[in-house]
Amino acid sequence: MQNKIKFSVITIVKGREAHLYNLLQGVKTSRLQPDEIRIVAIDEVPDLNVFKDLPIEISQISSKGANLPIAEARNIGAENAKFDHLIFLDVDCIPHPDFFDDMITQGLAHKTLIMGNPYYLESSIPQNFELSDLEDLSAAHPARPEISELVEASDYMLFWSLAFYIPKQLFKVLEGFDPQFTGYGAEDTDVAMKMRQLKCIYPLLLSPAKVYHQQHPVHSPPVHQVEAIVINARIFYEKWERWVMENWLEEFRKLGLIRWEADGSTIEILKQPDKGLIEQSYQPEAAYM
Repeated sequence: MQNKIKFSVITIVKGREAHLYNLLQGVKTSRLQPDEIRIVAIDEVPDLNVFKDLPIEISQISSKGANLPIAEARNIGAENAKFDHLIFLDVDCIPHPDFFDDMITQGLAHKTLIMGNPYYLESSIPQNFELSDLEDLSAAHPARPEISELVEASDYMLFWSLAFYIPKQLFKVLEGFDPQFTGYGAEDTDVAMKMRQLKCIYPLLLSPAKVYHQQHPVHSPPVHQVEAIVINARIFYEKWERWVMENWLEEFRKLGLIRWEADGSTIEILKQPDKGLIEQSYQPEAAYM
């Protein structure tokens, strides 16, 4: 790029320091360097002394309960960002060396929300990884469309907040992420629904610009998050008159944890998962979550 456009990278962290370190190692090898890396730490502030050469700014907020305030943290990152071009990266994502250059170039051309293309690492990576390691060990998500060129999304529910570009002005138009959503899920799908209302002015674009999603422990289904998921699904339905995270809701229904029907308008928790079910659902490493 002939004229350097200043931009901020925003990421949220709660634990997962090893994942954050890998993200920052990816930033260091990027061909276009960010002018600010805005990290919002929930509770604990990570030790980033080894990255003193990067323009890192850290904000800290409290979790204020069992369910993490991810939406609030993202909003704080955007509000505190110094520049008008924002790239959000999930702490699990390592950017490809061309990722920032591609996303900023596309963002300048289209001035809208652009989602990057997550590839999923199917095993752990070496501590001093190289691009070849990321390429060899990753694969596209089997349930998502192949993205080989910049395209408008045909289904706005495809938006995931793992890696995306947004102009600060559009972030303000959308009023950011809805802080009603805490804990697991729905805050990014809520943004997608707001984007769908504005699609004639601000289309949702899907970019082939690549990031690599690192494995981490999960529960599948996430029975330990049944309360947060039900609360968020109820909030989403009240806003949009449609359900979200239906696959998990169906799993919970089959397990007898909730009363819910896909064509209904109500949802109710019947019981909490027992210790055995929580242990049974645990996966220490998972690629596609």
